[in-house]
Amino acid sequence: MTAPGGAAGEPREPRRREGAQLRVLPLAGLHLQLGCRPTPAHGWSMPLWYEGALDEQEQTRRAAGVFDRSHLGRFYVTGERAGAVLGRVLASDPARMAVGAVQRAVACQDGGTILDLVTLGRLDDQRWLVVTGPRHGDRLLAAVAAEAAGAAVEVHDRRMATALVSLQGPAAAEIFGKVFGASLRDGIARERCRELLLGLHRAAILRTSAMGEDGFWLLIRPDDGAELWRAFVAAGAVSAGLQAHDALRLEAAVLEAPAETPPPVTPQAAGLGSLVELDGRAFRGAEALRAAGPPPRLLTGLWLEGPRLARAGARISIEGADVGACVAGGYSPALGAAIALAYLPPGAQRVEVDAGGQHAAATVVPLPFVALR
Repeated sequence: MTAPGGAAGEPREPRRREGAQLRVLPLAGLHLQLGCRPTPAHGWSMPLWYEGALDEQEQTRRAAGVFDRSHLGRFYVTGERAGAVLGRVLASDPARMAVGAVQRAVACQDGGTILDLVTLGRLDDQRWLVVTGPRHGDRLLAAVAAEAAGAAVEVHDRRMATALVSLQGPAAAEIFGKVFGASLRDGIARERCRELLLGLHRAAILRTSAMGEDGFWLLIRPDDGAELWRAFVAAGAVSAGLQAHDALRLEAAVLEAPAETPPPVTPQAAGLGSLVELDGRAFRGAEALRAAGPPPRLLTGLWLEGPRLARAGARISIEGADVGACVAGGYSPALGAAIALAYLPPGAQRVEVDAGGQHAAATVVPLPFVALR
C-alpha cells in the first residue's frame, strides 16, 4: 500500500523540505550489511528489499519474515489516569481493555475523519504502549501529552531510544520459540502483550500482526536489535523489506493513515466502525461521528483482470462515469492477480480502472483479499 502516486511495492518519495535529511533507522548498519536496497519513505531511509521483494513476500506467507518497523512512533503512557487520558484522544476506549490485551485503535480529527490508526498494548493497570502509524506519530504524541498535562500522567517517547522488530508468518511462533524458548512463547497468546527483561533492560513484546498472520512485535534496545534479527534469520526467517510488508498488508486490507484513509474518510467508511465507542464518551471527533449519516463511499476491494497494476491515485469509473480513485494497489503472488483498495459507492460490482493509461476491468471482492490465519 502506498501514498498517492505510487503502487504497492514501489519506492515512495516522501514530501520533505528542500535540504531536509532523511532520518536513519537504529538498525541501518545491519540492513546495509545484509545487502538491502534502501529507499526514502515517510521521512526515513528504509530497507526496500534484500534478496527480492516477491521472494520475501512469498517466504513470509509460507514461513516467516523479519521486518524493521522502527519508523513507527511509539510511546508509553503511565499513571492512574492514563486510560482516561488516552480515551480523550482515541475513539476506542482504552480503559475497557484487559491487562495484557492488544488492540487496534483509531484517532480522529475534529470533523470525524481519521488522524491515525494505532496499536495499543495494556502492559499493566496503569501503563499502556502506543504504536502509531508512520506519518502522524508526532501529532498523536503531542495530543496525548497535552491531555496528560496536569493529570499526573507521564508520556515517554521511545522512538529514538528503541528498535521495533517484527517477526511475521505462519512459522513465527516456532521461530520465536527457538530464540526465546517455548515457555515465553506459549505465555503470550495472540493479541496479548507483556514486558520482560532482556539482559538488564526492559523490553515489550506484542503478539500481533498487520498482515493477517501470527506474529510478534518486539520493542527493544537498538544494541540488542541486530543480534535478535540474526537469531531470527538463523532460526528460519527471511530478512524482508518495506515493499514486501506493504504488499502483505494490502492482501490483509490493513490500512495505514493518512494515505489510505484520506479525508473525508471516517472510521465507518474505512470498515473500522467497530473501533469507535461513542456511548457517554468525549473525544476528538465524537460529535461529528454522532451526527454523521451512512457514509456515501465504503472501503472496497478490487480484483483486476489482466496483467496491469492499479496505482494509488488511479481513477475508477462505472459505465463511463468517474466514481473515485484507488488508495492502494499492487500485485499479490498469493492470489496471482493485481489487487487494489478504493472507496466506492455501496453496491458497486464491476468497475474500470485507469491502469497506466489503459482501462483494466476489475471486480469488487470481499475484504480481506487473503484469509487471515
